[in-house]
Amino acid sequence: MSLCVYCSRRAGKRACPALGGVICPTCCGQHRGVEISCPIRCRYFKEHEGYQRARLAEEFHALWIAKTEPLSKARKEHVINLLVTAEMLIYRFYRERGVGRDSDVLEAWETVRRRLSPVMIVEAGGTALANYLWEGLQEHLKRASLSSEEVLEGIETELEIFRAYADPAQPRRYLHGLFGHIERYFQLPKELQEAPSLIATPKIIATE
Repeated sequence: MSLCVYCSRRAGKRACPALGGVICPTCCGQHRGVEISCPIRCRYFKEHEGYQRARLAEEFHALWIAKTEPLSKARKEHVINLLVTAEMLIYRFYRERGVGRDSDVLEAWETVRRRLSPVMIVEAGGTALANYLWEGLQEHLKRASLSSEEVLEGIETELEIFRAYADPAQPRRYLHGLFGHIERYFQLPKELQEAPSLIATPKIIATE
C-alpha cells in the first residue's frame, strides 16, 4: 500500500494529479486549493468546490445585501457597481486556478487601498491578484464617474464583507461564499457561463 504523497504517514487512497501520486483523504480535504494547486477539473476539487459554493451562496448573498444596503439607500449605485466589478475581477482571476486563500484576497484589497490613498505611497511589486485587481479597477474608473472618497467607500464596504465572513479556520470560506454568490445571483458574461463554472444552474437576479 502506498503512503500519502503529502504527509507520508497515512495510506494514499486518492489519485492526486497535482502531486503525481496518491494522497490520503485527510490531506486532500485539508490542503486542496490551499497548499495544493489542484487542476480545476480534478474530481475531488470540482465536487468540493461546487458543494461549498452552493452551500454558502445564499448566506453570503444575504450578508452582501445587508452590507450594501446603506449604499443603495444613499443611491450610490455607482459605488455598488464598483464592488460588483471588483468581485467579478476576483472571480475571473481564480476561475482557471486551483489554489487561493482568503488571506490572498485580503492582501490584494489592502494593496489596492494603499495605492488609492491620498497620501503618496511608493510600493514596488504586488501580488498577481493585487495587480490584476488594480488594473481592472483602473479600467473601470476610466468609464465611471467616482470620487476618490467613493472608491475608498466601496473598498471599505468589501473589506467589511470580508471581515464578517472570512474564518481563519476555513482558509477559503470567503472565496467559496463569494463565488457561490456570483454564480447564483449575477448574470455572468457568456464566456464565463461555460465550464469550469461549478454551479450548474445559477438563479440569475442581477446583472453586471
